[in-house]
Amino acid sequence: MVVGLGRQYWILWSSSTLANLGDGLRLVALPLIAYSVSDDAVDITLIAVFAALPGLLVGPLAGVVVDRLDRRRVIAVAHALRTLLVLAFALLVQAGRTDLAFVYALAVLLPLFEVFADSAAQPLLSELLPERLLEKGNARLFVARMLAQDVLGSPAAGLLIGVSASLPFFANGATFAGAMVLVLMLRAPARPVEGRPGVEPSTRAGGLRSAVSGIGRDMREGLAAVWRTPLVRAIALTSAVLNFVLLTGSALLVVYAKQDLRLTDEEYALLFTAAAVGSALGGWAAPYIAGRLGTGPTMVLSLVAAGLSRAGFGLARGLWVALGTFFAIGAATFVYNVAVASYLQRVTPNALIGRVYATTQAASYGAAVLAALTAGGLAQVTSPRTIMLAGGIAAIGCGIACWWTTPRDDGARDAREERTPVTAAPGADPRSEK
Repeated sequence: MVVGLGRQYWILWSSSTLANLGDGLRLVALPLIAYSVSDDAVDITLIAVFAALPGLLVGPLAGVVVDRLDRRRVIAVAHALRTLLVLAFALLVQAGRTDLAFVYALAVLLPLFEVFADSAAQPLLSELLPERLLEKGNARLFVARMLAQDVLGSPAAGLLIGVSASLPFFANGATFAGAMVLVLMLRAPARPVEGRPGVEPSTRAGGLRSAVSGIGRDMREGLAAVWRTPLVRAIALTSAVLNFVLLTGSALLVVYAKQDLRLTDEEYALLFTAAAVGSALGGWAAPYIAGRLGTGPTMVLSLVAAGLSRAGFGLARGLWVALGTFFAIGAATFVYNVAVASYLQRVTPNALIGRVYATTQAASYGAAVLAALTAGGLAQVTSPRTIMLAGGIAAIGCGIACWWTTPRDDGARDAREERTPVTAAPGADPRSEK
């Protein structure tokens, strides 16, 4: 029997897809604008460093905010602020007042508000879907994000910037505004939000001071929820390692493709097409694989597959092997992402899910910062091919470590059975109703 995801889900899906279309425009256009100001490699790579910092530094705080407030409004406010920022930058570009300081400010502030939007979107999706549809819903959402950002947004940015340097940013502002309108069309949660910490009104003096002092406690509660649950802890650690491995290789990808693989510009671009096709296939297969095997074995399988694919890419000698391994990397990492996102939504109490998601993402952002800072230095002491091979071995090691350190997950029946109980606020929804 075919089960629909529902109108509310598709509104959220449309909002997320539109926002990611705008991200695709900006992610291509912003480095090009920076390059027009300075062709220094350090100046350009700093964009990636600044973009990853908010998730590392603000992620846990964003989780607290998401668990305290109406998640629809958090996303809407984040998109509204991103709209204003990117339109202001577009006006500066149009006026010919582009400066690296403005580029870096945009590179930091847009991801800052994106952290809040993404941290709220995952819990919101889990409120809109029953547990049995989480993998399906996440897969549809992730595939749409990837296609909008990489397949549609990136090439569209190249066309728009050829007309006017400011045009991709005006278009990006329009996508954020549309995403904001769509998310405000979602119905308010059916359940009251008083189960979330900090949302009930305080009648005693010093209520604001008490709420502020409680932020640290809430953040520690989120960290404890991650650490005390074996598979969630493994997800946080392996996601960080995998992110470092993939992003270190990505930072040196163009060097490896040109110097080692001898690819033309057109062949280099085909690598991303192959990864996108693989990701789409992985998104289609992920619900079936996770439903059949459970989250733990799916993590192991996808990590080992990603590691073998990355190592194969490091051993590649021509275009076709490179395309095949890049296709496999896209498929394997997509299956991994869908499985772990659905697991976190399924086993985490509603009152904690924002903090748990943001904490695991903070580990990945930290790895991204480290990758951006160390990729150039690693290339000075070894070859890009060796870095690709080492990354593959590291990913395989993560898969083996998951096999030995996490309990077998009977996710096809009920992933909640292996969750270690965590302390939640009174009235928190244990997600047993769905």
